[in-house]
Amino acid sequence: MATVTSYTLKNGQTRYEVQVYAGRSPRTGKPTNFHKRGFVSSEEANNWAKMKAAEIVVHPTATGYRLNMTIESWLRDWIDHFKVNVKEGSMIIYRYQVDHYLIPKIGHYRLGQYTPDVHQRFILGLLNHGGENGAPLSRASVNIINGTLSNALKKAVSLGYLPMNPTSGVEFPRQSTSESQLHYWTREQADAFLEALHDEQDPVWYYFFLTILDLGLRKGEAMALRWSDIDLEQNTVEITKTRLYRAETGAHSQDIILDDPKYPASFRTLYMTDRLSEALIEFNRAWYSRREVVKLAPTTQLDGGQDFIFRYSTQMRHRLKVLRDRSTNGTFERARLRAGLPKIVVHDLRHTLGVLLRESGVPLEDIKDILGHKDVSTTLIYAQISPKVKKSATKKLNDYLAKSKKKSPQRAPKTDHG
Repeated sequence: MATVTSYTLKNGQTRYEVQVYAGRSPRTGKPTNFHKRGFVSSEEANNWAKMKAAEIVVHPTATGYRLNMTIESWLRDWIDHFKVNVKEGSMIIYRYQVDHYLIPKIGHYRLGQYTPDVHQRFILGLLNHGGENGAPLSRASVNIINGTLSNALKKAVSLGYLPMNPTSGVEFPRQSTSESQLHYWTREQADAFLEALHDEQDPVWYYFFLTILDLGLRKGEAMALRWSDIDLEQNTVEITKTRLYRAETGAHSQDIILDDPKYPASFRTLYMTDRLSEALIEFNRAWYSRREVVKLAPTTQLDGGQDFIFRYSTQMRHRLKVLRDRSTNGTFERARLRAGLPKIVVHDLRHTLGVLLRESGVPLEDIKDILGHKDVSTTLIYAQISPKVKKSATKKLNDYLAKSKKKSPQRAPKTDHG
């Protein structure tokens, strides 16, 4: 806000002065003003006031908010100059959200226009029709988009460009029962799925999905595995990387992008089931066959070193190439339909292992470590979902009550004669 006033010199001439209010300093909280005297005309004074007001908005200063800056301008500035201490793999994810969702949909807003109300409507719109051709976006995808924008605007607040972060307090609709329900297969259904994979043209799919199922891996963790991660002597698999397969599109469609696992707890050493150990040895020999047939000792090292484990082995057009996300989803669905199994997605194989571990009596704390959860609250989804667990608990209670009854002294039934 600018104020133009006139004053008179000793010689009787009129001059003008301008006072421009630039808001409160984000550091001191005190009002900040720009003042200049000596303008010959009111028009000249007003022009200077407009120029100074624009300068406050366009150029970064510690004296006022940049409320007229567009979200697009800030996001590009944030990506290029303020998001610097981040791994390149994560930067690719940030750039994707900025270029594909944030700038196209809300980039035209000015920072001062983007209120909590506008943001709430933006999030609901993404959930309802934010995907391709107006399809709904998954809650997980919207969470990532919301997190990216929140991160950027949080930095804007810390720099004094905004008085508050409009993404704070956003609410997501309550999930329906079908959305929040944990989806998984029984042991018999999982076995039927693995059997159906043997009908796939490329044998890699059986080994890939068996690894996810028996180790409870996230898809990106399985796609990042190398032969050097396998230790036959200890019968272990080291999880130290994940593939950012969602970022391997567009300009990065031919790239393999690796990053650290999701959480610090996701760095973990897992023990292989017998069937998985035998299967990986078998698959390794298919890739790196030896002329002489030797009996494998526990200390035998698998060949391949830093080569990725899961690559196409028979399809000539794709042979030697690593698996891609779209192919994994398509193969999973084909095998599921072939086996006549209920609808779940690849990530639900991880839930299936969680349920099987719970049914076999593994404590929740141990399930947390195996699946690489950030904290045990996430693992609590396996606490009561399995009918077998409930049935087993009731059986234990019945056995306990039966033993207690045998130890208790028998009381004679009362009669009318005392």
